[in-house]
Amino acid sequence: MLILTSTARIFTFAWKNFVRNAWIWLATVVVLVLALLSVNTLVGVNAVASSAIGVLEDKIDLSVYFKPGTPAAVLDQARSYMASLPQTSNVDLMTSDQALEAFKQRHAQDPNILGALDQLDQNPFGASLVIKARSTDDYPFLIQALNNPQFNFAVESQTYDDHAAAIDRVRQIAASIRYFGTALTAIFILFSALIVYNAIRVAIYTMREEIGIMRLVGASNAFVRLPLILDALLLAFFALCITAGIIAGMIAFFDPRIRTFFDGADPGLQSYYLVHYSQLLLFQAAAMVAVVTLAAWAAVGRYLKR
Repeated sequence: MLILTSTARIFTFAWKNFVRNAWIWLATVVVLVLALLSVNTLVGVNAVASSAIGVLEDKIDLSVYFKPGTPAAVLDQARSYMASLPQTSNVDLMTSDQALEAFKQRHAQDPNILGALDQLDQNPFGASLVIKARSTDDYPFLIQALNNPQFNFAVESQTYDDHAAAIDRVRQIAASIRYFGTALTAIFILFSALIVYNAIRVAIYTMREEIGIMRLVGASNAFVRLPLILDALLLAFFALCITAGIIAGMIAFFDPRIRTFFDGADPGLQSYYLVHYSQLLLFQAAAMVAVVTLAAWAAVGRYLKR
C-alpha cells in the first residue's frame, strides 16, 4: 500500500510540475521534434537514393545487333552462349521479323516512312539481343564475351546503355546529404540534451521550496528525482507522437510527387517506412529516452549534491 501511495504521489507531483512549466516543456519538445525530423529526413533520403540507383541499374543493358539475313542457328547459338554465362541475368532475342513489326508500330502514324518501307524488296532489319547482367560490374566481361568467333562474324554493331555517371552522381549526392544529415542530427541531439538539462534546472528552481520541504520530511533522492525524470520521458513521448504525425504528412505529400521522377515507379519512400516502421520507432524511442533520461538525471543529481 505504501508503494502505491508513493507511486501515486510521484506521478501527481510530475504532472503538476509539467503543467506549471508548460511553456518551457513546449520549447523543449520543439527541439526534440527537430532532432527526430533530422533523423527521419536522413533515413528518407537514403531510401529514395537507393531506389533511384536501383532504377538506373535496371535501365542498363547491352544490345547486340546482327546483320540482316543471319541464320536462326547462329542467333540461337549466340543467345544460348550469352545466357549460359553466370554474369548474365537475362537475354531477350528479337528476330528480324519482330524488329520490322516493332518499327511499323512505332511509325504507324507516318505514312511516308511506311510507304518507303514497302518499296524495299526485303526486310532491312536484323535480329538483336538485349542482355542484362546480374551486376553493373559484369558488363565489361559480357562485352568481351561477344568476341566469340562462333557468332561474332554476324554481329553488325553493339550498344552499351551505360548509366554509370548518373549512378555515381546519385551516390555522391546521397553521401553528401548523409554527411550533412549526420552532422545536423548530432547537433540537434546535443542541443536536445542541453535544453532538457536546462529545462529540468528551471523546473527545479521553480519548485525549490517544495523540494526543500520534501527533503526536510525525509523524502529520498529517488522520490525527488523520479517526477522530473517522468517529465522528461513525457517530453520524449510527445516528441515521438508529433514527429510521427509530421512524417506521415510529409510522406503523403512528397511520395506522389517524387514518383513522377521515377516514371510512375515506387520511389521507395513510403514502402521503406511501412516495412521498417517498427524498427525505426523502436530505435528512435530508445535513443530519445536515453538522451532525456540522462539529461534529467544529471540535472537533478547536480542539485541533490548541494
